[in-house]
Amino acid sequence: MKATISLDGIWKFLQSLSLSASNKEWLGEKLLEEARKEKLEKEEPYESFIWSMCGAWNDDPRTTEEIMGDIRNSRSEN
Repeated sequence: MKATISLDGIWKFLQSLSLSASNKEWLGEKLLEEARKEKLEKEEPYESFIWSMCGAWNDDPRTTEEIMGDIRNSRSEN
């Protein structure tokens, strides 16, 4: 069975629920996470790669300045 639901209808339904602030925040984060995944799938491969690298250095013990310095120092001509 195929149903058509308007976003206004969904919004009114959500407002009718007695959701706590943390429930609303969770729902919002889930929606954003899903939207970002869909956008990444539609982007060019290099853009997906760049976004996948976000946070890649979280476990690195170096400071931000040390990482930036290493990147700058590793550049070479040609």
